[in-house]
Amino acid sequence: MKMIVIADDFTGANDTGVQLAKKGARTEVMLTPAQKPSRRADVLVINTESRAMAAQQAADAVASALAPWCEADDAPLIYKKIDSTFRGNVGAEVEAAMRVSSRSLALIAAAIPAAGRTTQHGECRVNDVPLLDTEFASDPKTPIVSSRIATLIGLQSQLPVYEVSLEQVRHNELAALLRHYASLGPAMVVVDALQDRDLALIAQAACEQPTMPLLVGAAGLANALPVHSYLTEQQQLPVLVVAGSMSEATRRQVEQALRQGRAGVVDIDVVRLLADSAAQEQAAVVEQACGQLAHQRHCILRTSRSADDRHQIDALCQQAGLSRQQTGELLSQRIGQVTLGIIERARIGGLFLTGGDIATAVAGALGAEGYRIHSEVAPCIPCGTFINSDIDDLPVITKAGGFGSDSTLCDALYFIEEMYRGH
Repeated sequence: MKMIVIADDFTGANDTGVQLAKKGARTEVMLTPAQKPSRRADVLVINTESRAMAAQQAADAVASALAPWCEADDAPLIYKKIDSTFRGNVGAEVEAAMRVSSRSLALIAAAIPAAGRTTQHGECRVNDVPLLDTEFASDPKTPIVSSRIATLIGLQSQLPVYEVSLEQVRHNELAALLRHYASLGPAMVVVDALQDRDLALIAQAACEQPTMPLLVGAAGLANALPVHSYLTEQQQLPVLVVAGSMSEATRRQVEQALRQGRAGVVDIDVVRLLADSAAQEQAAVVEQACGQLAHQRHCILRTSRSADDRHQIDALCQQAGLSRQQTGELLSQRIGQVTLGIIERARIGGLFLTGGDIATAVAGALGAEGYRIHSEVAPCIPCGTFINSDIDDLPVITKAGGFGSDSTLCDALYFIEEMYRGH
């Protein structure tokens, strides 16, 4: 996650989010802060639905929604989305966002020139009409009492509010002014903007700061942000292969991938995985697999290395005190848990699942509600995505244990690699 947008209503969340999505960012809008984003989101837009709340209640909602994302060392860029006509609890919400994100400076640029919203001499204007003279002054839920932005903010915050003129922006003075204001203590800075190029200069000045200020604005400033500030660089990620079949075809496919150096392997001790102390084996497998994946290396989880393994099934069942069916189900379930454990810790580019029971167990562990088929890697070997799963829409290739030629696994790895190159 590279960027968090905190909005106070749903449509505002969307009109700002689309500015980032149209430039390629994977942008997800959450209707409530309790929702869980996908693992691959670049931008998360959280709607607090707080525009019509009392000021303190709105501040609490913003703080609660933002706090979980500000605790990590690699905290994302924070963008406080506000209404371009300053309806709602702008002062209270911005101050709360500053406090939670540990930002001493808030940079406020609410202009959307394309929609007729501009800021001049510290005033908000709509189609060049001062805000107080527009219909927004009599908004039924959140009426406006002034055109001057500093005055509106001052209704809910005691922090100093500085104003930066259009001339200062266009003469590239903003970056130095922001550094100066930051040295004076916590404050908000309202910046004039009449055109999109002004917003671009504002965004550039913000990115030049030693510490990025809290960005406060609407769709205009979001559109002006440089792509690198919120878009995760596209990279080819390794594939996790779960080879749970004992078929000779699967063993040959794995062996060829290893001979060609296409992947590393982690062998699962099936006896230990079926024992009461299975958690230790699961943890060890997860650790080894994550180590390989962290080095951008495809990783194969293998349960069978030899044809003799098929002849050990009865002894395995007897040792576990289970029938063949029960043994298979328990083994599949625990491999599914191992797969989930790996995915929770490592970044992967896709899954290759061989063996029907294993594929079903992994789908269940990931919370999938179905499988959406997109294409065919080789005859009878589809590539698709799990529906509503913990891995969102990462590619998933499934293969019956006995299907495919010796090169099938290598072909599947190449198939997913090409999907990334095509982006």
